[in-house]
Amino acid sequence: MFRLPVSGLRLDVRPPGGADDLMLLEAPVLDRAFALALLERLSEGAKVETLCIHDFEAALLHLHSRMFGPSISADAHCRCGERVDIAFRSADFLRHRAPKRPRNLTARDGEGWYGIGGEAAQFRLPTIGDQIAVATEADPAKALAARCVRGGIATARIERAMAALAPVLSGPIEGRCPHCGEVLTVKFDIPSFVLGELRVQASQVCEHVHVLAAHYHWSEKEILALPNWRRQHYVDMAVAERGGG
Repeated sequence: MFRLPVSGLRLDVRPPGGADDLMLLEAPVLDRAFALALLERLSEGAKVETLCIHDFEAALLHLHSRMFGPSISADAHCRCGERVDIAFRSADFLRHRAPKRPRNLTARDGEGWYGIGGEAAQFRLPTIGDQIAVATEADPAKALAARCVRGGIATARIERAMAALAPVLSGPIEGRCPHCGEVLTVKFDIPSFVLGELRVQASQVCEHVHVLAAHYHWSEKEILALPNWRRQHYVDMAVAERGGG
């Protein structure tokens, strides 16, 4: 179980299975809407669409850690021509951007609504559902504010309070080129990164189905229902037996 940083809710996220791998391979676009649909399939304990954006992206990083270990490596290319890996641990990344409760913050009428001393407007944290819903609007930021601020406008104090309660996770990260020493800035979009890694992991599912169907005469449905680690184990045995013959 993973405790979400902002809400404190516990979320149980399972690794993708065979059907999820096919979903990843066949998706026309690996965007935030797809990331939401996938995480809804893989998790229990909270309604994913209602998670604030910070908690949603933290859950994706937790899924990445379960699948690939605690470290993240983002690729960059330096002006000196060298390829650079900007590596960090997801737990350190989340700790560095941990939520903080501003002073003078009070809960207001309605679940998740807040006020801050001296401000007439009330606000709530944008959810991943909100972000997806306004993505096609002419002015997404204005549409998001209309959903998440009431009784006034989003002043600078309110914006700072929202940023403290749920710090931005996706965005630029910095690293240094070990070859020339230049500081590099890379755009790190968590849903795109995690989905891309999962798609690479899923790329063998069709080959696995082919090997196991030919060797054991199982149906595609039976093969996809296997846990991925067990499917890989059967594939390894089938390939070894075929090679030994």
